Amino acid sequence: MKGTLDDLKMRIKELPISDVIGKYLALTRKNNQTLAVCPFHDDHDPSMNINDHKGMFYCFVDNIGGDHIKFVQLYKKVEYVEALEDICDKLGWNFQDFVQKKQDNPKYDMGKKILSKATILYKKSAETKYSNHFQTFLKNRGLNEEIAQTYQLGFSPENNALFDYLSSIKDEKDRGFALQIADELKIIKPSQYGEKSHYDTFRERIMFPIWDQFGNVIGFTSRAIRDDQKPKYMNSVESFLFNKRNLLYGLHLAKTAIRDRSSVIIVEGNMDQIALYAHGFENSVAIMGTALGDQSLQKLEAITKNIYLCLDNDQAGKKAGDRINAQFMAKGITPYFVDLGQHKDPDDFLKNEGRLAFQEKIDNARLYIDHLLNENFPKTIPELTERKLEALHSLFEILAPLGSGLAAKERVAQLAKRLGLQADSATILNSYEEFLKQGKTQSFSRPAPQMPEPMDSDIPPMEILEEKVELEEKLNSVEKTLVQILVQHPELFEREETAELLDFVGSNEVKTYISRLKEVFFEIDESEYESVVSKLLNDRQFSLELEATASAALFKYRPTVLNDKIAGKMIKDIKRKLHEQKLKSRKEELKALQNTTQDQEDLNQVLKDLAQVDREINMLKKSSRKRTK
Repeated sequence: MKGTLDDLKMRIKELPISDVIGKYLALTRKNNQTLAVCPFHDDHDPSMNINDHKGMFYCFVDNIGGDHIKFVQLYKKVEYVEALEDICDKLGWNFQDFVQKKQDNPKYDMGKKILSKATILYKKSAETKYSNHFQTFLKNRGLNEEIAQTYQLGFSPENNALFDYLSSIKDEKDRGFALQIADELKIIKPSQYGEKSHYDTFRERIMFPIWDQFGNVIGFTSRAIRDDQKPKYMNSVESFLFNKRNLLYGLHLAKTAIRDRSSVIIVEGNMDQIALYAHGFENSVAIMGTALGDQSLQKLEAITKNIYLCLDNDQAGKKAGDRINAQFMAKGITPYFVDLGQHKDPDDFLKNEGRLAFQEKIDNARLYIDHLLNENFPKTIPELTERKLEALHSLFEILAPLGSGLAAKERVAQLAKRLGLQADSATILNSYEEFLKQGKTQSFSRPAPQMPEPMDSDIPPMEILEEKVELEEKLNSVEKTLVQILVQHPELFEREETAELLDFVGSNEVKTYISRLKEVFFEIDESEYESVVSKLLNDRQFSLELEATASAALFKYRPTVLNDKIAGKMIKDIKRKLHEQKLKSRKEELKALQNTTQDQEDLNQVLKDLAQVDREINMLKKSSRKRTK
């Protein structure tokens, strides 16, 4: 049974969904129904319906549903590939048979065998003949034996132990192939004594295995034990197994903690990650070098939207932080900045300040964009208005990834005040809008180190803006209802007033999904609707929350057409609810601004806006009551 992950997905979906869910939950049969006690809420009477004909589950209490794989994602709180792996484990299938074809390539198999054997060899060396060097390193770095075992730390001996082992393989063909692959991985290198003579690349070094997200060793990083050894740190070279841009050191250990704590701490370098893990911050990963590859970003994005950047406190680390922040913001995620003060890196901070102090830094972390704004604010405010405007426009570039939302506009207004600009808020905001229209959103470049030191922070607290960003990432109950109504009754897309509903939707993801659903409805026959919409939900383009919401509606879908009166009332009701939800969100924002605004003129405007929003909410409620009488 060989294939790819797509083959595996199809094999799983070919099974009755009850066969898969039955591996996780006790099922009961009642009449023609298959039921289970729902694990997603405090359930006592079975409220989860499992339909083998549709290949879907549905809980009528939580109002969520999905297929075999989505159930495992929700139940185990894992990402897509891990759900596939878990299902394989339950079914007694070998997951590795379905990992991409390169996994079946003898070259990859041999490479992994060599690196696995090298890990064992280095670990054994650390525990025997060379234990003094190894124990000294652990003591100096404050690491215990448990951490050494967890990370499979080892020591590469001064002789050519790995080359000697590979040379001892009895079968000539296997021996030649092993030496060829080891040479290609550059874990051994040709010596000056001829083609068949090699030496170990790593010698007299503390060895740190590097794993992929599934826990397979794919390379090493190492540290010198003597001052005269160059370089101090040495990594495996890029190879068919090792690509440092797409690696996150420690991810295979951190995944569960990242999900449980709904956050990840990104550091620079394996020792920082190990130090954090040893101090109880298991939800940490390290980039290899100073770059975060797209694949790495996608892996983290699939697990959490709460990103804490805690890179080295030098110019390279700061530039890396700026780049990674921009990468996440391009995905609609706003990371936090962890301030290490005068300490050079997280490891140094923990040694000198301890775990509680670091936790305090995490708890008090400000958004990275606010850190950048403060750091690039002029140390001395210019006297000339033209220079003040130039300073403000240079800060627009940092704000641009936030777009024209409230989070950006509030910051624009506050920065203008700090610069002493006298123009009214509307004029300042128009200037920012023009900046965005001109497309001046190129990546922010950190100034050279000789620039003046930034002022101490006096930008007012941005707690409400941080909360707003968090809220925008989740679907509210009315948006979920809208998605489910349109999935169950796609004929509503034929009515002109349905298009107006999107004007009241705050979630870009919901807007995108509804637009795709509309395209599907007008392009296919009615008989194809269920299968095409199901495929749309299985393309993994949307969040698990939206997929579960739409899947629940698809479970209940019946090809019926609403009469004109009911359809009209349904659209009016959902429009009113969406409008009311939008007004309530606006009211929450204004209330928060009321608590943080210090200027009396601006406070008066906020109070006026609040009164206007209250009037609109009351008018909506009155209108609703009249219709129900």
